[in-house]
Amino acid sequence: MRRVLTPLLLTLGMTLPAALPTAEAASTLTVPVHVPLAGVQQAANAQVPQEFARVDQTQSLLGGAVQVRVRGTVTRTAQVSVKADGDALVLSVPIRAEFRAEPGGALASLARNFGGAATITLRLTPYVTPTWEVGVRASAEHRWTDPLAVDLGRGLKLSVQSLVDPQVRAQLDKLTAQIEQQVREGADLRRRAGTLWARAQRPWPLPTPEPAYALVRPLGLGVTPPRLTPDALKLDVGATLDLGAALGQPPATVKVSPLPPLKVGPLSAPGIELSVPLRLPYPELSALAARYAAQQTLTLPVPGSPVLRVTGVQVQPVGTRLRVSVQARLDGPLGLSLRATTDVTGTPAVSADGRTVSLRDVEVETRREGLTGKAVAWLADARAQAFVTRAAHFDLGPLLARAQAQAQSKLPFTPLPGVMVGGQVGALSVQSMAVQPAALVVTARAAGRLQAQVNAGELVDSGRGNGGR
Repeated sequence: MRRVLTPLLLTLGMTLPAALPTAEAASTLTVPVHVPLAGVQQAANAQVPQEFARVDQTQSLLGGAVQVRVRGTVTRTAQVSVKADGDALVLSVPIRAEFRAEPGGALASLARNFGGAATITLRLTPYVTPTWEVGVRASAEHRWTDPLAVDLGRGLKLSVQSLVDPQVRAQLDKLTAQIEQQVREGADLRRRAGTLWARAQRPWPLPTPEPAYALVRPLGLGVTPPRLTPDALKLDVGATLDLGAALGQPPATVKVSPLPPLKVGPLSAPGIELSVPLRLPYPELSALAARYAAQQTLTLPVPGSPVLRVTGVQVQPVGTRLRVSVQARLDGPLGLSLRATTDVTGTPAVSADGRTVSLRDVEVETRREGLTGKAVAWLADARAQAFVTRAAHFDLGPLLARAQAQAQSKLPFTPLPGVMVGGQVGALSVQSMAVQPAALVVTARAAGRLQAQVNAGELVDSGRGNGGR
């Protein structure tokens, strides 16, 4: 039976050629995308300036009678911290203002140092749009622990807050733009999704004894809303696919459909469907049917109680139908032994158990050569006809069990760089079949779903290495 299992196709998803129509569940591959907060923090520390504001100017007090020079800076005093807070990314920047006010002339002795501290809080809420844009909505605030003002005495009071805050705000706006760019470029969602989309549409080689491939028809792409963990900004990109398999060499070129609009929301559970297409040469199929039929006999309810038994079965294709020629022997009293051949022609169909193949819409014709009229009448009996028709059954149970074991032995495997398929292969059941000139091609499906692990980095690298074909 070894040749019956050649080739054993461990395929992703649908069936063999278009001649095998089946209702298939869609498969889903998921690419996790994450932007480490450590990278954002490193970028923020590199981008946040040490100095937020600088003041060096002279203010007039008491109607211009006194001139006071004010000098100083606002600088950050520690590293920028980044943390997740609910659905937002919070950047904290500690700053300190240090100034000196110096009155001129006789009031020089009234010079004073003054300042204050604050923590700038920048809140970034990430989002994803159907146009594949990843961005953040930003809001920032800061509050001084001390007012940036000083009382020099003798009625001399001044404030520099109106000079400092616009400079701090300008730096925050610049920082916001830089962080938005960092998040957008770090996620690189459109390129990653485009790579997955294009790669998924290429023929996937299959680990089989003879050339075979899987072909993918993408149905849609989705992404989860961004979520924050203590160490990363994360989201998942998922591709929903119809997957098919075929024997032979893959086509030289495949038309790749463009990246569709993005659906933002929950994704289907990642997993792929496993199909095991089997080529059943007709001599092997004949042997299967003969073994099944040889286990049964029929005693005809006529005088002498002749016994009908099957001695051989030959299966041949007739267009999209099968002709099963059943050789039988009729043994009766007084040494009666007649041989007859009955042709049962019908469309192969799988039973509800998913393992037995029989013929439907059958036509039964008994060849009359060498038979007496009485023998022809006996074989025309409805019970005899039903017995012969049952001989055109094929129990594929042992074959499916062997195919299941061989499929499991192929896992895990890598159909293309960046994608690894693994898991447990469940019991197989026949889903569809097609009559071909040399063999009946049966597609069996495993119960349950397998898991596919996707390495986005390897997908990108392999796509570049092959010219993104």
